Amino acid sequence: MDAVIAIGSSNEVDGYEAAVAAATAAREELGPDEADFIFVFSTIGYEQEDVLEGVREILGDCPMGGATFEGIIGRNMADESMYAVQVIAIRSETIKFYEYCAEDIVGDPLGAGTKIGQAIKSVNDPGNRVLFLFPDFRSNISQLFEGIERHAMLPFVGGVSGDNLKFQQCHQFHNGTIKEGACSAVLMVGDFELKTIVTHGSEPVGHKRIVTKSQDNIIIEIDDRPALEIASEEMGAPIVAENLATAITLMGIGLKADEATDALSPYVLRAIHGIDFETKSLTVPADVPQGTEIQFMRRDHNGVLMSATMAAKRLKSSLDEVPADARLVCQFDCAGRGKFMIGDDVLKGAMMVQEIFTEPLPWMGTFSFGEISPVDGKNVFHNFTATLAVFH
Repeated sequence: MDAVIAIGSSNEVDGYEAAVAAATAAREELGPDEADFIFVFSTIGYEQEDVLEGVREILGDCPMGGATFEGIIGRNMADESMYAVQVIAIRSETIKFYEYCAEDIVGDPLGAGTKIGQAIKSVNDPGNRVLFLFPDFRSNISQLFEGIERHAMLPFVGGVSGDNLKFQQCHQFHNGTIKEGACSAVLMVGDFELKTIVTHGSEPVGHKRIVTKSQDNIIIEIDDRPALEIASEEMGAPIVAENLATAITLMGIGLKADEATDALSPYVLRAIHGIDFETKSLTVPADVPQGTEIQFMRRDHNGVLMSATMAAKRLKSSLDEVPADARLVCQFDCAGRGKFMIGDDVLKGAMMVQEIFTEPLPWMGTFSFGEISPVDGKNVFHNFTATLAVFH
């Protein structure tokens, strides 16, 4: 991978000043030439117009993609405050970027995915491909994937746009404009190789269950009983409004998958993003058809930390076998693996992963409301995971 990758970050409270500081740091690394593409990741406390204005002030009118997230992950940093911004400027003679924005992803995720897939299909540049996706958390991600893959088959990486765990509002960025209810997508094409790995550190609890009634991504009944009743049993206490945040952070739904070298567990996790206490149904971010076998999963502090370290070691080992020099690491972690779960150990956890890669690599990433990474060649949407994508 032949590219100059310059990353800056800031936690200034003023959005414009934070963006100027982050973009200036990236500009200093980038040198006098202009960037070919800019990623911008921001937390929700800012006036996002100020953030984009500050980036433009320093880096100019450059193609751009990104979104708001629960937190930012970078080299020697893990910031889940309301005020954090990261700017990634990339220049390369052998890699091209194409930015897209599909709107109304919440109301029509299949149509939004189709729009992105059709656009990608028309790109004829040679080389390897990867698609960065930053969709609104309120969308049905499985339908987004379906729409894209009807027209274009390529690996997806990225994170779901969110806020400060309020599940109320998020924003997507597209070439200096701010969107809502959309998906920012960036196609990267050219001379690079990609390796990925996924881990979550969750363990099964209880026994296997069957979804006996569902509608798209809403689980209505499990084992012919209201879904909330089953979830409460596996939690060990009734799930009510007062303990809802704790319940959805500690517990997820596991879907059995095949063993794969790029995943540390045979389960793909789905977070419970919503509970309807009247109908006793559970809402997850992707479709769960009737008849699906599920397993409730629980997490703990130590498992979260150690699983990410184990994943980094396996990924680094696979690079050593090639051999290949990593040039960029992208880390998209679940917001549920951050401060709400492990408290003051968030930075420690990030450093444990980064120290596996002994060289000071450019490091970009976010705490997301869902993670996107392939497993065994298939694009998969995850929750509660740490995902690493290494470009070399």
